[in-house]
Amino acid sequence: MDWRPLLIVSLVAFGQCQEICLSVEEDPYLLFGTKTSYIFANKGLPNTRIQDIPGCQPTAIWLMSRHGSHNPEANETVGLQALADLRNNVITNYRNGNFRNTNQRICTSDLNMLERWTWTQSPAYTGDLTSDGYISTQQLAQAWKQKYPGLLTDNPHDYLFKYVDGLRSATTFRAFTEGVFKTQPGPNDVPKDNDEKSLKPYKFCSAWLREVGENNDTLTQRITFESKQEYKEMISNISRRLGFNYDVQKQFVDSMYLMCSYDKAWNVAQISPWCSPFTKEDLQRLEYAEDLETYYRYGPGSPLNEKLGCTTVKDMMDFLKKHAEHGTPQQPRAQVHLVDSEGLLLALNALGRGSGAPPTGDNFRSQAARARNWRASLLAPFSANLAAVLYRCSQDGNFQVKGEYQVLFLENEKPMNLDGCRVGLCDWNYVKNKFGPIADTCSLDFCNSASNAKSYTAVVLTLTAFVGLLLNH
Repeated sequence: MDWRPLLIVSLVAFGQCQEICLSVEEDPYLLFGTKTSYIFANKGLPNTRIQDIPGCQPTAIWLMSRHGSHNPEANETVGLQALADLRNNVITNYRNGNFRNTNQRICTSDLNMLERWTWTQSPAYTGDLTSDGYISTQQLAQAWKQKYPGLLTDNPHDYLFKYVDGLRSATTFRAFTEGVFKTQPGPNDVPKDNDEKSLKPYKFCSAWLREVGENNDTLTQRITFESKQEYKEMISNISRRLGFNYDVQKQFVDSMYLMCSYDKAWNVAQISPWCSPFTKEDLQRLEYAEDLETYYRYGPGSPLNEKLGCTTVKDMMDFLKKHAEHGTPQQPRAQVHLVDSEGLLLALNALGRGSGAPPTGDNFRSQAARARNWRASLLAPFSANLAAVLYRCSQDGNFQVKGEYQVLFLENEKPMNLDGCRVGLCDWNYVKNKFGPIADTCSLDFCNSASNAKSYTAVVLTLTAFVGLLLNH
């Protein structure tokens, strides 16, 4: 009997039904925008290494710290709960063998994990820190204290904490202070400021809300990208892997991606069944889509974002000035802002962190887009931080340091790349010249001014689209 025809049929069948475990790749893609774990974005746990600058002593620290991982927001839970029905349909598809020709079936182990997945979040914990988020916040506080033990002391009155009223903020404050003091201080033991209007001006700025925050024009580039054929083909490929003979709705893809992101942030060592439908390039596209939103909503994509972010620059400069322009030690020595991703992104934008060619819905595959400076996964992951540390230096202690005062800028504990500075270390006079005018002219009077002019955002988006066309040609 000639077995060759049967062998050929068997090999073809095997090729068409090959199982691929996308969730256990040797080099998985782990950047999920603002839902990225600090460990993935920072390539490791918080660093306790002391920042030693010869001939200089740290005298004050200004710090912004984003909260750790949290439970889904109230507006996210409906979509995530709907994944239970989607999971049931996927399991049915696999049991019934409902597949178009594809060599990317979800592997058996991933399918088994998906079958065991359940939605268990209690409404009481909506939006609050997870246990991992609490612990990572403590660890980060401890790391900062080990870096700067002379500034982050055991004396609560060496500090001023700024955070807003709210469950997540209160939990973050508790975790951070426990990390610093090794115990929870009393309600009145630590100086604090929780004026929400000054800490979250974007919530109260009607001009920004009208022109940017609640303006559909802000999403133009994201919508353009998601309308591309390659994005639609991505949804088709994901649908095939799930066993559907039709394309699932985009909202289900978004919910799967969101659940995948949360799972990887909650437990960095655990495999998420909701990551299994995505290839590495799928995840890169989904990350880019979020960057197209945050760039225009909080970054350089609108001039109003810089105007709104100036409040953070002013707060930082006022704090540093108080210490640099007085010969005697001032209080507080440490000013700590506990913020969300929106506040941190606006601050980074005001400091010039998002400079470079603007990302657009048309240039995903360009080198400029791949090397973009504005990347929320790296700028504002869970537990992201931004610090400005003031040093006082002796004139003969370090031949590279000219001025008496120097400022070290740190982004996620690493020296921040700033023009005119040496690996994040800037002369105080340079800092005053660079950021002083922003602080001195900072005003939110524009927030409540009536405007009949064409939207700032629409103008910027029009120019961006034009520049994108020139670059692509």
